[in-house]
Amino acid sequence: MAHGEIPMTREEIKRKSICLTKGNFGKPDLNQVEVEGRSLMIKDVGRKKFFLRWTLGLWLIHKEWKIYSRLTGIKGIPQPVERVDRFSFAMEFIPGRPILRGESLPPSFFHELERVLGDIHERGIVHMDLRHKGNILVSEKGEPYLIDFNSSFAFKEKGFLRRYLFPLLRRVDDGGLLKLKKRIAPALLTSEELAFLKRFERLRKLWIFN
Repeated sequence: MAHGEIPMTREEIKRKSICLTKGNFGKPDLNQVEVEGRSLMIKDVGRKKFFLRWTLGLWLIHKEWKIYSRLTGIKGIPQPVERVDRFSFAMEFIPGRPILRGESLPPSFFHELERVLGDIHERGIVHMDLRHKGNILVSEKGEPYLIDFNSSFAFKEKGFLRRYLFPLLRRVDDGGLLKLKKRIAPALLTSEELAFLKRFERLRKLWIFN
């Protein structure tokens, strides 16, 4: 099945899918569905109440679809498949689980996660919610996958915001990743990373991303 080819209607997807997570407020529901032997994740706000569906829900779906499309081809990011309709889209389903506090992960896991983060930054995307363990999956092969771009921002290649705001938010991402690393595997933090975290914690009190 190629990109952009889901031979199922919304009603068929609704009947055959399994709801994994109900999104709070206007956030999308996460549904898993099998299509021609392939597991897909459907992100959907179509079942939200009318006002939320046509305002916040519609905006979040459109924004996240554009971000996933911009990140196509990056290893460690689920790949977009198709925009089902204005309220939903299909993406690659990654069998895995969230990181667990205190679990034993090799240094290579965090090195690979840093590579994924660097790759999305190269595309002008900041994630903005890396402190949340549920946004990083450990795949069945033990590889990191970065998910849930509801809180993310996309920047154009040039312009005032890309020049001045993007570097700041990129450091917020870096600090969020190190805070997660500190909670999960503190022994893996280098002295340079600890020094960065200390500076980051002082600066974080001055902005809204707490």
